[in-house]
Amino acid sequence: MSDKDYKPDFNVYTVTGVGRNNTFWTKVRAAFAHRDGKKGFNIVLSTLPLDGKLVLIDYEEDEQRRQEAKEQTKTTKKPTAA
Repeated sequence: MSDKDYKPDFNVYTVTGVGRNNTFWTKVRAAFAHRDGKKGFNIVLSTLPLDGKLVLIDYEEDEQRRQEAKEQTKTTKKPTAA
């Protein structure tokens, strides 16, 4: 079974910039709990952060937050002029 066959425990991001309005979150992949029950995680990355810092966000909460943001974007789009 590969890591793609089950949901991760965390989404992994690298965060650049400073301040609330100047930060950029880039999803770099996911973290999976060890399958053998030992404490720890396997972190699978698609890219490496330049500053060496990774941020792990709970998968379920993050996916729910991302879906809500996506739906909100759909409902708040302004109509274009014809």
